[in-house]
Amino acid sequence: MRLQRSVIADVDQNAVWKHVSDPNCYPEFMASLERWETVTEGPVGVGSRYTVHWKVGSVPIGGVIEIVEFDEARDLAWIGITGVTMRGRFRLRDHGDGRTKITFRLAYEAPGGVLGLVADWVAARQVGRIMNETAKRLKALVES
Repeated sequence: MRLQRSVIADVDQNAVWKHVSDPNCYPEFMASLERWETVTEGPVGVGSRYTVHWKVGSVPIGGVIEIVEFDEARDLAWIGITGVTMRGRFRLRDHGDGRTKITFRLAYEAPGGVLGLVADWVAARQVGRIMNETAKRLKALVES
């Protein structure tokens, strides 16, 4: 299942990047986040790993993620290493007049063949709401 949500923030890309690239900020803006723990040592960048669980319905979903793209003030992308198969991305683009378009993309696939596909479709509405809330919180955080 692939989902995407976007918002326009009234700040430049560097101001948004300051929060998106700081793993300590994720609990502040990531909706339904139950667990966020650093797995690797050192500076944030490609190869950094985190244990992440979101609450979707009554179930914590997630696992260990690894940052696979870290383009300053543009893109931060990750993949799931353990747990649910997942890819995520925050994409930042200039929207003119010092504003930034923030796009949050998420692709996931539950195991289980046809039953996993059904679970993905059932979860999509709630995951979409979580993504909407995350985008709104990030916008509010960077504009404050």
